[in-house]
Amino acid sequence: MVTERLQIRQIALLAMLSAMCVVLRIFKIIPIPNVQPVTDILMIATLYLGIGSGITLAALTMLISNIYLGFGIWTIPQILAYAGCVLTVAFLNKVTPLQNHFWLQVALATFLGWEYGFLVDLGMTIFGGLPAFIAYLVSSFAFDTYHAIGNFAFYFVLYKPITKALEAYQRRII
Repeated sequence: MVTERLQIRQIALLAMLSAMCVVLRIFKIIPIPNVQPVTDILMIATLYLGIGSGITLAALTMLISNIYLGFGIWTIPQILAYAGCVLTVAFLNKVTPLQNHFWLQVALATFLGWEYGFLVDLGMTIFGGLPAFIAYLVSSFAFDTYHAIGNFAFYFVLYKPITKALEAYQRRII
């Protein structure tokens, strides 16, 4: 009974975080391409909830938002790229005191903008080989830079409210 209750709470939390990510991805706060707070939310969720929740949140966000934005050959590379970002966060959290150092988190959030773009570009090589990868990499660099700058800026806004909410959630389930 207790484990069922915890699972229901976890599902409800992931549903709310997914809804927040989807809405913030679809309805642009800032009308600049690739500037949205999804990567920061995924990073904070991964730090506080773990790798499984981070990957689940990444997949749900991309699948649900692409229902509105449109599915295409880019959907799978997008999901895998966010999964790669979640793995990077989880790995660095294991080998460094990432969760205790705000500025390390800001630096990583910024880097994840470029990592996500690189991994999406890499995923697109399936459809066009090395020439496609180079073309995507060169043409997406400005957009990936917008993503990185957006992650930097949004992290200062999102860190406090999301971490406080997740800490309160964790206190209630213990």
